[in-house]
Amino acid sequence: MKKIRVVQIGIGHDHALDVLDSMVAMHDTFEVVTLGVPDSEIVDFKEKIQICRDKMGLNVVSAAEALNLKNIDAAVIETEEENLCKFALLAAEKGLHIHMDKPGSVSLKEFEKLTETLKKNNLVFSTGYMYRFNPEIEKIFAAAENGEFGEIYAVEAQMNCEQSADKRRWLKKLPGGMMFFLGCHLIDIILRLKGEPSEILPLNFSTDKDEFGEDVTMAVLKYENGCSFAKISGVEAGGFARRQLVISGKEKTVEIRPIERWLTDNIFSFSGCKTRLNMSASVRTVGSNCGWGADGAFKESEPFNRYDSMMRRFAQRVNFDDEKIYTKDYELTLYRLILKACGVE
Repeated sequence: MKKIRVVQIGIGHDHALDVLDSMVAMHDTFEVVTLGVPDSEIVDFKEKIQICRDKMGLNVVSAAEALNLKNIDAAVIETEEENLCKFALLAAEKGLHIHMDKPGSVSLKEFEKLTETLKKNNLVFSTGYMYRFNPEIEKIFAAAENGEFGEIYAVEAQMNCEQSADKRRWLKKLPGGMMFFLGCHLIDIILRLKGEPSEILPLNFSTDKDEFGEDVTMAVLKYENGCSFAKISGVEAGGFARRQLVISGKEKTVEIRPIERWLTDNIFSFSGCKTRLNMSASVRTVGSNCGWGADGAFKESEPFNRYDSMMRRFAQRVNFDDEKIYTKDYELTLYRLILKACGVE
């Protein structure tokens, strides 16, 4: 597999350092040429930038300089949400394959223009929906495709946490607040398992409209055979441990809770030892007709690192262009559904 020469644009996204860390560690797969920092991030993220220089040993330049470099294969876009499509489009116009963090800018027109440009230039488009790379969720997708659930009646997904006051103020920048910020991951799972809904009912609220964005959010997705939902709270103490996915089918129900559990207290690995994002998931499976009180079968997953898997898959796509599911049309459909879940028509 050809080694990919890549630039990362931006460090403002929450897991931008983790993505960069994975690529630096995968030195047989990626050559991280430089980090390009937009002007808007220089002050707000100076500590992250210093980490990249001092601990990761990376050259740091402006975003414009990074995008003007020669002999680059791909760009990884890790800016703050509102700038993702802007810089992804600039990179795509230069013929670079794109990995862009989720879900895209707040403008549908920008996302549509990006999709058109990627198609026109025949470029790979990868997006940072991390749960696609959770091995237990991957098994769910495979089981659904193999018919093991039978007819799937409902997908119920929760992604709760307790955000700081500053983060909840920042949510005002985003339509739908927490639904746009984290709910996008759950809409992605529901779309993959159930297809497009006939209707989406957004239920997004702020605990203090004068101070915070929409920090308690939910969307109900209606289907002919039932409804599914995504619920995201930014004010739930202990919410991370209660993040949950339930798939209810004719043949069985599978619950993953928590969807992810940290296996280390390390803050960053900086490619020295890959431990910071080692995780596991807990899974419960109950067959149909097991009785009302059936506990089902429990298991714990093997440890995994979501960003190693994500970036390895991006590299494979750049080299072999073999994506069958997460196509550019899928990503555009998903983005439109996310906006509807945020209350944007």
